[in-house]
Amino acid sequence: MNLVPLVTSALAALAALALAAPSAFADVVVPSSAFSNGQNNAEFHSDVRVFNPTNSPVLVTPVFYNQPAGGAAVPSVPSTFTIPARSQVQFDNVLASLFGLTAGVFGPIRFGTSAPIIVSSSVNNVHSCGASAVSGQWLPGIDQSEALKAGTLVQLAASADGASGYRSNVVFMNPGDQAANVTTSLRRGDGTLVATVTLDPLPANGFKQVGTLSAWLPSPNTITDTNLWLEFNSDQPVLSFASVINNASGDPFAIVMTAEPNVSASAPVASYTVSANPTPGQPVTFTDTSSNAPTVQLWSFGDGTTATSGASVAHTYGAAGTYKTAHFAGNAGGTGAAAMDVVVVIGTVAPITVTISANTFGGECWTFSCLDGPCSGPPSYCKATSNNNVNLRVGQPYVITWTTPASENKTHGIGGLAVLGIAQNDVITSNRPYVVNFTPTASMVGVHTYACTVTMCAPAQNVHDAMTGTLTIVP
Repeated sequence: MNLVPLVTSALAALAALALAAPSAFADVVVPSSAFSNGQNNAEFHSDVRVFNPTNSPVLVTPVFYNQPAGGAAVPSVPSTFTIPARSQVQFDNVLASLFGLTAGVFGPIRFGTSAPIIVSSSVNNVHSCGASAVSGQWLPGIDQSEALKAGTLVQLAASADGASGYRSNVVFMNPGDQAANVTTSLRRGDGTLVATVTLDPLPANGFKQVGTLSAWLPSPNTITDTNLWLEFNSDQPVLSFASVINNASGDPFAIVMTAEPNVSASAPVASYTVSANPTPGQPVTFTDTSSNAPTVQLWSFGDGTTATSGASVAHTYGAAGTYKTAHFAGNAGGTGAAAMDVVVVIGTVAPITVTISANTFGGECWTFSCLDGPCSGPPSYCKATSNNNVNLRVGQPYVITWTTPASENKTHGIGGLAVLGIAQNDVITSNRPYVVNFTPTASMVGVHTYACTVTMCAPAQNVHDAMTGTLTIVP
C-alpha cells in the first residue's frame, strides 16, 4: 500500500491545524508601571513607547489599573490617542503625562487596540544611588493572548544581606474578566522546593507584586542564592514578570515569564479500530486507540472523504468494496500514522418471498401478479408497479415462486427468463409450482420480460401472445 501521498497531505493538514491561530489582535499589557517612592530616596517613573508597525493610523485606548486604589480603572487623558502609520509615540513618566496622576501609584496598563502594536516600557529610578542619576530597566509589553495558565520565571535571586547580592520582585497580572487563582512554587536550581504559596485571588485586571520574594523566603531570610526559579499554575491565564535588583547599586534587570515546552511528550503511536461487519448505508465507527495522548487527529476513509477531529468518528459508505483508510494522530511530541483496509460487504440478508400467480378469467386472458405483501408497497426492494411488473434490487436474495390455482386447470410455461436459469420448456400446473432462489447482481440490471410458452394458457393464439410479465432489476 503506497501511503506516501496520503501521509504527505495528512501531515500538511495536521500542521495547519496545529498552527492555526485567531486573526484578531489582542490588547497589549505592561504588567507593571510606577510613579512612586522607594528606599534610599528612590523615585520610580515608568516611560512608555508605543509603535505602530502598520501603514495606516492606529487608534489606542489606554487604561491604568491603580493597585493602591484596589485596582480601580483610570482612563487616559484624553481617553484615546492615534499613532500615525509607521510611527512611535512617547510618554515619559506615563502615569503623570498620560493619566494625570501624582506620585504614589503603581499597577498595570492595558493598551486596547484592534491592530498590531509594539509597546516598550522602562522603569527608571530618577534618584539612583542617591546622586540624582537615572537607572532603570526595559520591560516589553506583553500581548494579552500570551497570558499563561502555567509558566516559569528563571534566574531569580535572593540575598540574606540587604547591602550586597540581589533581591527579586515578582509581579502577577490578570488581564481577563474572571478572578484568577494562582499557586506558585519557588525552587533552587536543583529543583529543591523553597516554598509553595497560593496567592490571594487576582480579580479581573488585578495585580499582585511580591517584593524581595518575601512570600517564599524565610523571615528573617537566611537564603543567599542567585540560581532560583519560580513556577506557577493558574485557573485563568495570567501575565507575570520579575525584576532582579543589585542590592549595592540598585541596578535592575527584568525576567519575563516563559511557557515550558512540552519536552516530556512523546509522539503518538497511532492505532485505531473499526466497528465489525460494516455494510453499505450503515454508519461505521472509527475509534482512536493511539498511545501518548494525541491532541490532533485526522481521518481518511478511503473514499475521498476525511475528518479533521474526533477520537471517535462515524462514517457511512455508499457501496460495498475495500477501502484503504488511514489515521494520523499528533501532539507536541510529533505525529504518528496507521493504515487499515476496511472491507464493506452486503451483509447476510434474509430472502424475500415473491409469489407470482398465473390466472385466467373466462378463458380469455390471464395475468402474472405479485401477491406477497412486500410487493404491493414498501420496502422498495420488492415492489409491484403493476399487476405484471415486479421490481427487484441488486444484492437482495429472493425466493420467487410461480403458481396457478387448481380452478384454472391450465398448464403455463415461463419463457424469456434465461437470466434466472429458467428453460423454455419449464411449466407450472395447479399441482406443480415453479421455484427459483435468486440474488440479482449488477450485471443483471434491466427489464426482463417473460411470457407463457404453452398454448393452453389461452383459448386463442392472439390472447396467448399478449400474456407477458416483467421483472425489473434495479441497482
